[in-house]
Amino acid sequence: MQYSHSNRGIDVVWFKRDLRIRDHTPLANALSRGRQVLLLHIYEPTDLAHLTTSNRHLTFRWQAWTALCKEVRALNWPVQTAVLHAPALDVLKYLHEVSGIRALYSYQETGLAHTFIRDQAITRWVRINEIPWHEQRQQAIYRGLKHRKKWANDWHNTMRGGLTRASPGPNLERFEVPEWPPGWACVETPHVTHCNDPGGCGPFQKGGEREARRYLQTFFEGRVKGYRRQIGRPLESRKSCSRLSPYLAWGCLSMRQVYQTFQNADVPRAKMDLKAFGSRLRWQGHFIQKFESECRIEFESVNRGYADFPYHGTPESLAAWKEGKTGIPLVDACMRCVINTGYLNFRMRAMLVSFLTHHLDHPWQAGVEHLARCFLDFEPGIHFSQFQMQAGVTGINTIRIYNPVKQSMERDSEGLFIREWVPELAKMPIEYLHSPWTQPPMERLWSGLDLTYADPIVSVESAGRAAREKLWKFKKTNAVREEATRILRIHVAPSSLD
Repeated sequence: MQYSHSNRGIDVVWFKRDLRIRDHTPLANALSRGRQVLLLHIYEPTDLAHLTTSNRHLTFRWQAWTALCKEVRALNWPVQTAVLHAPALDVLKYLHEVSGIRALYSYQETGLAHTFIRDQAITRWVRINEIPWHEQRQQAIYRGLKHRKKWANDWHNTMRGGLTRASPGPNLERFEVPEWPPGWACVETPHVTHCNDPGGCGPFQKGGEREARRYLQTFFEGRVKGYRRQIGRPLESRKSCSRLSPYLAWGCLSMRQVYQTFQNADVPRAKMDLKAFGSRLRWQGHFIQKFESECRIEFESVNRGYADFPYHGTPESLAAWKEGKTGIPLVDACMRCVINTGYLNFRMRAMLVSFLTHHLDHPWQAGVEHLARCFLDFEPGIHFSQFQMQAGVTGINTIRIYNPVKQSMERDSEGLFIREWVPELAKMPIEYLHSPWTQPPMERLWSGLDLTYADPIVSVESAGRAAREKLWKFKKTNAVREEATRILRIHVAPSSLD
């Protein structure tokens, strides 16, 4: 039996990467307009099987959804909640058959190809069934945007807008949630269905709005001091960086909430730190917009001129990089850290990608899914754009080839981070710690040190030099230059090109 959306049925708020109740426009609209409202979160089989998904993502989502439902109950909102494991379209079809869907509310998701294909299928279905789907844009992100003429102004205007407050309307009433088909209702955190989960002993940051607000509060109450100086250091940055990225990636906070908190912050003796943090906020939206404008970059380089760029990396070197067993202490420490905790500061992430693509000579596609699984804050719009930028295949950005030994000596000069994550080197003298291969063999043999740490799988100096020559030569080709011109026209504001 089909129900007319005009006179009966439920209003469904579909939560995806927006797991919060504050500053949530689709939720606020459904509560004010609806009569019977279902708050819905779905673990889809295609997502559990996707090679960018890891169990840490699923756990974070579960924690965030559980916290959201707990708060909804505490507020005594007359709504129903459901978390399901099934294809989203099947869920909506079933709901429409047994209860009737009056309207569907959600944010547009900056997701992967399979989620976009799903959204296209749902769009066709709601049109056929005459169900309004109120899709809200997030932070001035436009699908398929062809230029940036007014984008920066739109972003700033959105950030300065009022925060949306959700409140039950006068017509809201409780109702019976339908009985779900067998296997749909989730009673515990689902797990990935592929065999490439990174595992990790943790601790990982916990999901939920309350945790997000705690990180936001402690950052602007004092942790921001030292941000500018310590942002590039793998150990100190774990405290001095905001650590808000997982909460933005999974929507426990909106960027508007963060932006307005930043604008109102008054932290003594932290003016330059606040300025450095604020300068990075719009970059988050910039890279997400870049991905939405050219979503093909999930699979191929934004600059098509690099389609034939030659790589000669071996399966053995790729495996060593993924496992943190390259013989380069800082590279291995960073990989082991992000596998086990889900977090790594930006500079060290960039160094990992640089080492993979430049020193080990692998295409960025070889490592993009592995680090997506490792990063608790995996955000597709940022991840694929940044991976290509650090791999040097955009044709518009400065080519940066990070020397991991130099980075180690500058960013972990006392070796505290390395000793924590590479225990094989815990007793290595500091003069050899950043490059253990320089220790004379006999001295190492007679020192009584752990000898299990691998020799470097590549020469940092010669591999870096070869990569630099190859990248600069390729960047000068006509194909890359023509593509670079096209990219600038689409992704850079006209004033920036003058």
